[in-house]
Formats: sequence, structure tokens, C-alpha cells
Amino acid sequence: MSTKTIEQFFSGKSLEIPPYQRDYAWETDNIDDLLEDISEAMEMGGGHYLGTFILSAGETRDRFKVVDGQQRLTTLTMLLDAMIDALPDGELKTYYRSTFLHHPVQGPKLSMLGNNQIFFSALLEDTNPFPVSEGQKRMKTAYDWIQKRVQEIKDREGAAIIRNWLLNIGTLEVIEFVEPNEGKAIRMFQSVNDRGVPLSKMDIAKSLLIYYSNRFLSGELDHFISDRFGNAFRDYSVIKSLAAEDGYKIRLIDRDAFKEDDVFRYHYFAYNADDLGISTPFDYNATSETVLKYFLKLKLKQLRSDTEKLKALIHGYVDDLANFFQTFRRIIEATRTDKLLYLVFVVGDLAATLYPLTIRLAMRNLLREKISSAGNMTLLQMLEIADLRVFKLRGTNPQADIFSLTRQAAGMSLQGIASHLLWFVNKFMDDGLFESRISQENLYRNPGLLRIFCAVEEKQRLDLNKSEFSLADLVALVKAGQTVEHILPQEPSFGIRAYGFRSAEEYEDNIHRIGNLTLLESTLNSLCSNQSVEKKVSNERLYRASGYQMTQSLAARSAARTPAFSLDDINNRGTDLAKFCVGQWPLW
Repeated sequence: MSTKTIEQFFSGKSLEIPPYQRDYAWETDNIDDLLEDISEAMEMGGGHYLGTFILSAGETRDRFKVVDGQQRLTTLTMLLDAMIDALPDGELKTYYRSTFLHHPVQGPKLSMLGNNQIFFSALLEDTNPFPVSEGQKRMKTAYDWIQKRVQEIKDREGAAIIRNWLLNIGTLEVIEFVEPNEGKAIRMFQSVNDRGVPLSKMDIAKSLLIYYSNRFLSGELDHFISDRFGNAFRDYSVIKSLAAEDGYKIRLIDRDAFKEDDVFRYHYFAYNADDLGISTPFDYNATSETVLKYFLKLKLKQLRSDTEKLKALIHGYVDDLANFFQTFRRIIEATRTDKLLYLVFVVGDLAATLYPLTIRLAMRNLLREKISSAGNMTLLQMLEIADLRVFKLRGTNPQADIFSLTRQAAGMSLQGIASHLLWFVNKFMDDGLFESRISQENLYRNPGLLRIFCAVEEKQRLDLNKSEFSLADLVALVKAGQTVEHILPQEPSFGIRAYGFRSAEEYEDNIHRIGNLTLLESTLNSLCSNQSVEKKVSNERLYRASGYQMTQSLAARSAARTPAFSLDDINNRGTDLAKFCVGQWPLW
């Protein structure tokens, strides 16, 4: 292993890309990043680390197969070719061409074994070859883009600048691994690339921030960044562990797909650097890649010549990000002691779009603040109402509206936040639509149904002079397995007309409405299967054995009736449940 400049790397060797390597894959934005790195190295008067190349030596020590690094090497060769073409004819052009592209004796510096070599050679010779594969199409697109970028640089800064670019490209640094045996070289590549976990965008962000601190702030914030990111990673680990615990599972978080990059992205929606005098771009549909590329990289680059603002952005952003992770962890920890947080996150499965706002409000200690003009309702209660009405019952995800509030929430007044939430809920789910949706729509698989039935069950307990649910009661119910049961079965084995239905279609249209649904333990649910409602309410081992008061009460009301339950009951019960929901989750 050795560190070399690009000029040293190319010197005295010919490189071959084996046919087992994947096709060319770089996009134009990858090329822009490379050009930006070289431009930055030129501005700062220092080198730039380009990456690692793993090579296997051939029978002679001057020919090497590229096991890893072929994408960068192919792009770099096309860039060098376009730059050298832009030089006037003369000794310098001859020197660079023989150094980087084509040795007068040994031939091409970079060859592609297999079908791509003829195309690649023709491309560098400017004969406009026709691509026949996807890889060749991407290669041609890349080369065309490189030529345009080189011409733009030449037009903007003059022909003499091309010499400076070539000089700086030659000083780019790489790490070179050379293994005599190709099989061992491939195993080395697999060890480097396939072992462990791929770098997250959070990892890359940390490295990027430390780079800017080290290079432009004399390393002043290096330790601070490392320390705060370390705390954030540890907090994330706790969040994942807590959200996977039996009885406290949070479906959104307890998934393999949920990573620290999701929290990294949530923070972006809640972050605003206006108080630092730094405008920040905003994209309601941002991915973690968007945050890294179009926010962090862009702003750091813009501020690198203004050390005071650069320091303020790095310190402010990193500190806020770490506090965001810490607050998120505290919220999840509090589901062990706080009943409403348990209902919102575990039972209700709060929508992901509301996570950034909820965490930001918790950072300001506002979730439990009561608003007198809203009947002393808290912001946490308002968030639950917004979640249930809009995200669950309406089934929509209006990110732009919520993220607009989220970005302003760090500086908004309590009343301002409450007013915006009220406007938001009214816009998407007013009382009339809310009541209609609950009573009339198919809610069987609606993600808000368990939360609704949990509240209905608690009311039933209070109506029977029993105490309201304790947090321990809720955890026990969740551990036991809450399932939604159809009162009239999904697949009837009886005449449906006796139950008020005129046709099979009418039965199908009504069977999944809330009036025909109740809560039941998973073990009892399997026993009920497609039994008739009469058997369900009369058998001691079915509804009467349930620990849910709403299901026991249903059995008691239906026991002496014929039929035990009908379409009229679905309608009447649906209406009652809808009115209860409007009162339980009201517009304030």
C-alpha cells in the first residue's frame, strides 16, 4: 500500500479493466462533484484525496488489472482527455498525453478488456461511436458532459487555465493497493467493501463537517463535532432498542429500514439557521441524500471563505442535531412513564411527518404546555388530533403544510403553533367530515382504529364505574395482542337477509365499517373465526370471555335479541362511535 499523486499513479504502468467489472455507472452530478473537488484544491493551494485503487499485477510489473476504482479511473481518464484536447498543440500536450493517456511504446494507459474497449477508444478519439449498451450510453453522456464543462471553464477563464487544471489533477492523491494474485486482490476488494455496515449519510456528514473544520477553521471544532455526533449515534441506538421492546413497540421505528439517516432527515425539516443570518435551502420532499448534498455540502462550500459564519453554522447545526437526537430518545424513554405519549407513539403509531415537529416542540418543552384559549388543551393533544383526523382517517400526508410549520416552530409562539395546527386540521378534516368518515367508511385496516377503540374501551370502563386505564393496563393489553374483530363475519355461512341486507354486495359494503368492528384478544379472535354472531355472543369461551368491556357489553346487549346483530346495529353503533370520536378528539 502506498500514497501517490495521480501523476505518479499513472507513471510506468498500463491499467486494464477486467470484463467481470460492472458497466460504467457515474452520472453527471458525480462528475460535477469531482470537478468541484479539483476546483477547491486549486483555490486552497493543496492536494485532494481522490480515493483508493486496488490493483492486481500481471505477469509483467507494468500491466495491472483494476479490481476497485474503475468508475473513478474511467471518469478521470475522460476528464484528462478533454483537458488535454483543450491545450494548444505543443510539447506540453504531448507530455500530458503520454503521461496520462497513451504511452508511445506501451499503448493506452487505460484499457477495457471485452466489448467496451473499441467504444472507449473511439470515444477518446472523438469519432462519436454509437453506444449499444446501457453502460456505453452512460459513458457517452458522461464524456459529452465533461467536454461541455471543460469548454465552459476555458471560455470563462481563458485557455491558460487548462494548464493549471492539469497541473492540479496531477497532484491529486490516491492510495494504491497492489496484490500480485488477482484472486487475492478480489478478496481484498470484497473485504473492503462487503464487510460491516455501509457508511450512512450521517457518517458522511460527520466527516464532511470535520473536513471543513479542519481545513478552514484550523481544526477548532473537530473534537466538538466528533463528540456530538458520537452522542447522537448512541441516542439512536437507545431509540431503536426501546422501540423494539415487547409492549412498547413503535412500528415506524421497529423496522430494519428505519436508520439514523431518517432522524438526520427529520432534523433537516425542523432546522432553520435564519437566526445565524444564514439562509438555508428547503425541500419538503428531501431525502437524507438531499440533506447532505443540497444543504450541508452547498452551505459549507458557500461559507468557506467567511470563517465566522462557517464556524457559526457548523457549531449551531451540529449542536442542534445532537440535541434533536437526545430529545427524540427522551420522548421514546417517556413512553414508559407517560400515558399520553404511550398512546400517541405506541398505540396510535404517530405519522412520520409529525415526528420532526413533535421533537422540535419537545426541545422547547412545549408539548405539555396548556393553551387557555383552547380549553387548556396541550400541544401534544393537538398533535394527536391532527394525526388521527388527517393522517389516519383522511389518509393523506400533507407534508408541505406540516413541514412549513415545523421549520418555523423553533421561534413561533405557543398560540401561533396552536392556531396553525387548528387551521391545518380544519383544512383537511372538519367535524362534519370526521364524523362521516368514522361512521360510514371502511375502517377495518385503518391505522387509527386501535387508538379509537382504546379510547372507547376506556370510556366503557368509566361508565361501569371502573378506573381508567393505567399505563400498566395498556402495556398488558398491547402485549396480549390487540386484534380487530368483525361482529358479523367477513364470510357468512348464513342467510344475510335476516340481518337486514338486501344483497351480498350490500353486506360486503358494510362489513368493514366501524359499527361492525370491536376489539378482541388474538387468541379469542382465532376461535371466533367465521362463527355466527349468535354463537359469538352466547358462547362462554368467545365474546363473554374477553377482557375488553366494549366486547362484553356487546355480548350482553345482543344475547336476547334476534337477530343478535344487524345492519341497523352497524348504522346505529357507527353513529354513536362517530359522535364519541368528535368529542374525544375535538377541534379546539
